[in-house]
Amino acid sequence: MIETTSVSNNNVRDWLTLERIPLVGPLTIAKLIEAFGCPEKILKANARSIRERSGISERLSNSISCFNPVASEIEKDLTTLERLKVRIVTRWDEGYPENLKDIYDPPALLFVRGSLLPKDSRAVAMVGTRNPTGYGVEFAKSITSDLVRSDFTIISGLARGIDTTCHQSALKAGGRTIAVLGCGLDISYPKENDSLVQRIVESGAVISEFRPGIAPLKTNFFRRNRIVSGLSRAVVVVQASKKSGSLITASHALDQNRDVFAVPGNITNERSRGPHYLIKQGAGLVESADDILASLITSEVGNVSGCCSSFQDARRDEEVSETAQLILDFLDLDPTPIDLMCESIKIEPGRLLGSLLELELLGLVKQSPGKMFSRVRV
Repeated sequence: MIETTSVSNNNVRDWLTLERIPLVGPLTIAKLIEAFGCPEKILKANARSIRERSGISERLSNSISCFNPVASEIEKDLTTLERLKVRIVTRWDEGYPENLKDIYDPPALLFVRGSLLPKDSRAVAMVGTRNPTGYGVEFAKSITSDLVRSDFTIISGLARGIDTTCHQSALKAGGRTIAVLGCGLDISYPKENDSLVQRIVESGAVISEFRPGIAPLKTNFFRRNRIVSGLSRAVVVVQASKKSGSLITASHALDQNRDVFAVPGNITNERSRGPHYLIKQGAGLVESADDILASLITSEVGNVSGCCSSFQDARRDEEVSETAQLILDFLDLDPTPIDLMCESIKIEPGRLLGSLLELELLGLVKQSPGKMFSRVRV
């Protein structure tokens, strides 16, 4: 049986020890926990037992069995965790984010300041350049505010620029936001966001897979980015160069089967090249939050019962054109071909396609392969 943990449990020292062993990452820890059930038993096992029960290499088994942590470093970490009111949430705890469990290499443990809630599974990641234009900042604010009003949690990386803007906008709109760091939670990076961190902790969470004291090294941000996308149902890129870390996050999102959206911009601006590249590769083009919401809420329809987002509620009473209403009255949840719609509703194809586009943008109908259309709800 796999044991769970929190900062107050005696086995926190064992988790901190296991996490310190060189070359022991999330996938190796998962194999070890599956074989032994808890860190204490792993650390007490000999190399042969570790190798035979977990299937890991002889070299790594020897490294684990011989590892002897510096006690003072463990105690220092415990003091820091207590001072900052940090919880350790392991992959096997009930409070571990559901979305993260789906990715290939979910962190074995997360250091958490603030609260992680079940509702955070309805999350969208907003990422972008550290040096946005006024256009990028205003667009990020607008999208973030609309997503929050539709009860989505905003995920980002607390970096300067777009990340910071989105965290701030989510808080200003009264919503939840989660910041994922590429360093220990005791490290102020960037320093100017110290006060923002405190505000996020009060109504969301600041998290990291890195223990206290780990510096914001470049390689850590690649690992951080997979968590940003993994926590989310979709990733939105707002202004980024083609070599930006935001595109790495988008790449992780694709690997994790998440939706990717991009905000177009001025074709002469280097910060538009990243989003434009993504759009060419098939990312959803974003002109407003409605483009994101329509896609996400459509995917929720089959799983949501008795709990609709504020976006759905708002659209339910949305006024549509007379032609669009005729189409809505005709369609049901089964996809219907355009020619049958034309024949049944007695409407020419041009007007029909225009009204269908209107309804798609409102999230009231969805298109299936072969130009088939169906209602999102009846």
